[in-house]
Amino acid sequence: MDRTSDVLIIGAGIVGSMLAYLLAQKGGSVRLLDRGQPGGEASGATAGLLTTVAEGSGKGPYLDLSVQGLTEMQEILPQLQAETGMDCWLESHPLYRVATNEQERDMMFSRYRELRDQGGGEEWREPEQLRREQPVFSPRLTGAIYSPKEYHVTPALLLKALLQSIRQRGGVVQENTKVINFLMEGRRVIGADTGGERYYADHVVLANGVWSPELLQLIGMDLPVIPLRGQLLGIALPSFQLPCLINTPRGYLVPKKDGHIVVGATQEKAGFAKEVTIAGISHLLKVLSTVPALVQARMDYTFVGLRPMSRDGMPLLGPLPGWEGLSVTTGHAQHGILLSGITGRMMTAYLNGEDPGGLWKHFQVQRVLQEKAETEGG
Repeated sequence: MDRTSDVLIIGAGIVGSMLAYLLAQKGGSVRLLDRGQPGGEASGATAGLLTTVAEGSGKGPYLDLSVQGLTEMQEILPQLQAETGMDCWLESHPLYRVATNEQERDMMFSRYRELRDQGGGEEWREPEQLRREQPVFSPRLTGAIYSPKEYHVTPALLLKALLQSIRQRGGVVQENTKVINFLMEGRRVIGADTGGERYYADHVVLANGVWSPELLQLIGMDLPVIPLRGQLLGIALPSFQLPCLINTPRGYLVPKKDGHIVVGATQEKAGFAKEVTIAGISHLLKVLSTVPALVQARMDYTFVGLRPMSRDGMPLLGPLPGWEGLSVTTGHAQHGILLSGITGRMMTAYLNGEDPGGLWKHFQVQRVLQEKAETEGG
């Protein structure tokens, strides 16, 4: 059995699998190792929103990254579905970003004016117009930003298609394979040790989310990534169809092809406590209250995942300073699906010795390591 590859990727969630898929497209040999089941952690969430980052305000590299991320996914998904014959449930709906009180209205309207000034296609909806367009909405809503067409995908189906394509191109995917150490020659990482087997590669990439810091501590590196717990619900109400996506300052509602509506998601700094809580459910019920009829819905499932969040909330990409042959792609937080394509594309370019593009410099991992050193030094 050949245990050597061009690139060894540790972590087979959406981010790692997307990178492997793009590398395999370019003809590289890839191996994915996952400590559990591929997609068994944060990538197992069911919402899969592909809306550009709208929570923040103003222009900047992160907004640019999300816009490019959406473009990438719009290109990748149809190609992947055609190649594998697998439906990833890529859908589009109108989106309402709603305000539930006057303070939220003021913030939302300010955001709308920024979007308008940037030339976006969003429109503003006053409460009366909102109720005429969507009678299912709560009468307590105080306004909304309307976007006529936004996208979402189902992550589990996307991951399944990615893994199939990787295998079709000769890539190897191994589950229940936990890496316990790196293989090194001096300051160069040449592979990974799982305790029972050793795997060699020209380059090793950490894409294992909140567990990346654990491995990097083995080589004396402290990566500032923490778990961001996300809880969500899957609900269904017979004979009711939600005709749109809804985003509130607390969370979102996403209708799926199978009749379920995904209600998500909390953003909690709760360490590695991967559990559904009463407080989390209470939070999600407030999101649900934007559509009063859904209070009668059947709750079919819950989900909780730990999403990797960096110190500044933006992805961490690229080489680890002081080491050769070792890179990381993590820190995508709640936008892993949206950003997987663009970050995978930039990482693929870097690993192949090509130009990753102008955004690359803003998201390299060394920025947070430098910040940490400066903070400790000051």
